[in-house]
Amino acid sequence: MKIVHVYKDYYPPVVGGMERHIAQLCNHFKHKFTVEALVCNRGLFTRIEDIDGVRVTKVGQLGRIQSAPLPPTFPLWLRKIDADIFHYHMPNPTCEFSHLLARPPGKVVVTYQSDIVRQEFLLKFYRPFLYKFLARAKAIIATSPNYVNTSPFLREFQAKCEIIPLGVDAAFFDSAGSRTQREIAKLQNMFGPDFILFVGKLRYYKGLQFLIEAMSAIEAQLVVIGTGPMERDLKALAANYQVADKVHFVGDVNEADLAAFYHACALLVLPSVYRSEAYGLVQLEAHACAKPVVSTRLGTGVEFVNLDGKTGLVVPPADAKALVEAVNLLLRDPERRKRMGDFAQKRARGEFSLQRMFEGVEAVYRKVLR
Repeated sequence: MKIVHVYKDYYPPVVGGMERHIAQLCNHFKHKFTVEALVCNRGLFTRIEDIDGVRVTKVGQLGRIQSAPLPPTFPLWLRKIDADIFHYHMPNPTCEFSHLLARPPGKVVVTYQSDIVRQEFLLKFYRPFLYKFLARAKAIIATSPNYVNTSPFLREFQAKCEIIPLGVDAAFFDSAGSRTQREIAKLQNMFGPDFILFVGKLRYYKGLQFLIEAMSAIEAQLVVIGTGPMERDLKALAANYQVADKVHFVGDVNEADLAAFYHACALLVLPSVYRSEAYGLVQLEAHACAKPVVSTRLGTGVEFVNLDGKTGLVVPPADAKALVEAVNLLLRDPERRKRMGDFAQKRARGEFSLQRMFEGVEAVYRKVLR
């Protein structure tokens, strides 16, 4: 079986939930099947690289419009590749348009991560092509039942949807925590024993501005891990709210350091405000480290991952006051935090294991080829 994963970026070097997920699939299935990735380069020229034993073709692009790459030769590269399965990761209009133009041989499997939410102009043009592309897919992998039920696009194709939640490497976070006790103590000395954590790209839909607004009334320091287009504005906002001394932007960190931050913090906050936050994989990473999460109610997989009252608390989006109440409630009740964190860790190891995810994806591949 030859499988080609199609998206706009690959990890490493690009850090992101979808990029990591694709790399996990490639690195697992390369031992069983022939696996490649077809993505876009951040420059004009096409490059072919070997990344951890996976052939990654990075097609040259002219630039990006609202994060969508413009690679003129992408359809040609699709036609060059002979594959049994093309596994597309959506949303990514570039790849879907290219497939409809190139019509490469091979079955189409889609992992549908999120609707296009904010780009209304793009969506008007994109909608008919999206329906046409999904109609050609043999299987659509959705990461939660919530998203299938609430997406206006997936509702049209429920019969071919397969629910396979994203998984987390709980064993890595366990072992990383035991190896980094000194780092954990160092972080707690630096930011306080009960600091709260945010992890993610600094984009519009993450809602970090509402958490920064809430920080004047939250009884802890906030550590922000990640970079993105809103970083400068968010730092200015922290200064305007006079909480710059309580909000610490530490940029991107490697996986081992990230595990130390999870183990050291009191809880994770995911204050997202749009359906673009379709799942929130960072919640599972925190759960794997026995930490509860405060997240927002979006009608997506966020609430599927973080069970309100069991693995954390779920509050309305774009509501700084609600964030204050939920975060302070958990900060003041360490026994409740531990109870939630222990249950979350047990659930992450069972329902959201990487092995369970790999088995589900492989079953889809074999079903499609049959």
